[in-house]
Amino acid sequence: MNPSPYRRGSFSFVVFGLTQVVIDIEPAYYMARWLWPIHRFFHTYLGATLVAIVVILFGKPICESILRLWNSSLSEPQRAWLGVKPKISTMAAVIGAFFGSYSHVFLDSIMHSDMHPLAPFSNDNSLLYIISIERLYAACFLAGIFGGMVLLILLAKRWK
Repeated sequence: MNPSPYRRGSFSFVVFGLTQVVIDIEPAYYMARWLWPIHRFFHTYLGATLVAIVVILFGKPICESILRLWNSSLSEPQRAWLGVKPKISTMAAVIGAFFGSYSHVFLDSIMHSDMHPLAPFSNDNSLLYIISIERLYAACFLAGIFGGMVLLILLAKRWK
C-alpha cells in the first residue's frame, strides 16, 4: 500500500464525519419526540467542545476500526490508490473533531432559528440568516466541489 498523501497529524476526515453524526444525534432525538427546540446543548460552542473531546477520546479508535474495515474491503488494485493508513494521529483527531464540531455549530447558526450558539453565556444568535439558506447551500456545494478536486489531485499524485 502506498503511503497516504497527507502529512501525519494533519486532519482526520473520518473523525470530522463522526463528530457531525454525534452532534446531530441531539436534534434527531428531539425531532423523534416532537419536542422544540431541537438544537440544544450540543449545538452550542460549549456543547460542541464537549462533543469534540468525547470523539477524540472514544471515537478515534472507532474511526481507526472503520479505516481497517475500509482497507479490508478493497481489492489489491484498489488498495494501491484508495487504501489509507488505519492509524489516526492524536493531532489529526483533535483537528478533525474541533473543526467538525465548531463548523457544525457555525453553519447551523446561520440557518436554524432555534440555535443559541453562545449559550449559556448569551441567547443571541447574530449569525441567523446572515446570508440566505440558498447561498449557504451553494457555498457548501462549491466548497465540496473544491475539496473533491483537491482530493482527486492528491490521489492522482499518489497513484503515479
